[in-house]
Amino acid sequence: MTARISKLTEYQVNRAMYRQQHGYYSDILDNINDAVFTVDPDMTITTYNRAAELISGIPREAALGKKCRELFTTDACESACPAREAMAARGKMIVREVMMQDHRGDSMPALLKASVLYDNDGQLIGAVESMRCLRRLYSIIDSVADGLFTVDDQMLITNFNKAAEELTGIPVRSALGKRCSEIFRATCCLAGCPVKEAMATGRPVQREMEITDTYGNRRPVSVSASILFDCSGRPIGGVETLRDLTPISDMREEMRQKFTFRRILSRNNGMRKLFDIVEDVAASGATVLLQGESGTGKELFAHALHDLSPRRDKPLVTVNCGALPENLLESEIFGVRKGAFTGAVADRPGRIEQCQGGTLFLDEIGDLPLQLQVKLLRLLENREFQPLGARHPVKADVRFIAATHRNLEEMVQQGLFRQDLLFRINIVTLHIPPLRERLDDIPLLVDMALKRFNQLYNKNIRSVAGEVMERFFVWPFAGNVRELLNMLEQASILCRGSEIRMEHMPLYFRGGRQGCTAPLHTPSLPDRSLYRQKPDPRYLSELLARHSGNRTSAALELGVDRTTLWRWMQRYGIAG
Repeated sequence: MTARISKLTEYQVNRAMYRQQHGYYSDILDNINDAVFTVDPDMTITTYNRAAELISGIPREAALGKKCRELFTTDACESACPAREAMAARGKMIVREVMMQDHRGDSMPALLKASVLYDNDGQLIGAVESMRCLRRLYSIIDSVADGLFTVDDQMLITNFNKAAEELTGIPVRSALGKRCSEIFRATCCLAGCPVKEAMATGRPVQREMEITDTYGNRRPVSVSASILFDCSGRPIGGVETLRDLTPISDMREEMRQKFTFRRILSRNNGMRKLFDIVEDVAASGATVLLQGESGTGKELFAHALHDLSPRRDKPLVTVNCGALPENLLESEIFGVRKGAFTGAVADRPGRIEQCQGGTLFLDEIGDLPLQLQVKLLRLLENREFQPLGARHPVKADVRFIAATHRNLEEMVQQGLFRQDLLFRINIVTLHIPPLRERLDDIPLLVDMALKRFNQLYNKNIRSVAGEVMERFFVWPFAGNVRELLNMLEQASILCRGSEIRMEHMPLYFRGGRQGCTAPLHTPSLPDRSLYRQKPDPRYLSELLARHSGNRTSAALELGVDRTTLWRWMQRYGIAG
């Protein structure tokens, strides 16, 4: 009897202690903000705290003994249950973000953590799972105007805000759990991923790139990527924001169209004034003289004058007066008849005959030899010409446009250019300003060049570094727009990223040197008025000897083209 009473007392004490401990643990669990519940190996709920009641809307008494999937409906219950995965892994904590339904049936983002429960003998008796409502965090993330998403260390998307959904056209449910490369299909996914670079280097990464939305549209974006850490400071993935640059890109295109006149891009007041009168000049049919430094775009103006004229349906033919030797230039312009000289076995039309009814563009007319200036003057006065070997003159139905980088008035004073011819070709004179006088055009020209070279070399360059752009604004640009485009083309070829930096620019530009040979602060060359004076044979021989026979560098010092130098050498009998 005493033993029976003693055994009953021990049972009652143990049961009382269990109830006390269970109540103690329940109080602890009820004070945790996260929903916490435990399950046995069959996924039957054995413990259930107050926060779990609030999320599910089901009281503890009704929840105990039920399967957890009956209370918590998530997109991970069937195929990726964290509790089952934790029990299968035997000790590994499973962390996952899921979408679940709350007691009102509304979708709610939650962070799930699951780990294994063991008894005192080390036997697996179930799992404990916590749920943290991320609705507040997601509301903050969704309020961000930029697209934002996070990935784990396998590049699987764990967060995806509304702005990212609008940017890609892909709903958040379809994006979560997918590889970010499948969702964004960016130009840098295979090589140069900003998130991977940030995770590898430990530093934030910023760049511009293009993504492809669900409709197949390419969209320019500016991205910023950083490492994502957990509360212990351990890296667990990455976070990336995307700012849609489509409005900026559209604005650039709008500005480009607004400031483009017949393929000539400029917002400069001086250039805009030229644009205002070009249509009137083109319609007049008058002979036009285009004056401007090399590389300013004189040929573009010649094309604009032709395209806006009544002769637009007929050909525009160009003759570069400085590119051909004198003995070939005459036959090239006026043509040759059969038998005119040895080798003339057939009639060959000249450039004038080729552009009958159209426009003849005489580029670098300042290099035209005096003998041909006489023939050109007759052509302009009488509108007729005589091909080499022809017996009778031929009528010319041609509009003339001439261009030069030289000062023709000075050449008239020096006897190098006929004054009567000058009067004939400068009925209308258009002075094209050099690039250093239209610095406000540089950003437009840079933007246009990047677009052109991206297409030409299959690049994705979005911008030019600030230090490069700053130097552009103080660079003298002796070669004008042509020099700027040449530098940007070289930089585009060498650039592997999305931004042209100083290291991609030509060596002379990086070192602050003007041109390919002459430094920026070298003593100035002789007065350019001397360049146009024909040198005497002795001086020319000494000059060539000084340059070791290099005609290019000798012509550069004289300020003339190599062809002009070659003509002088032929005239004086100086061997090359």
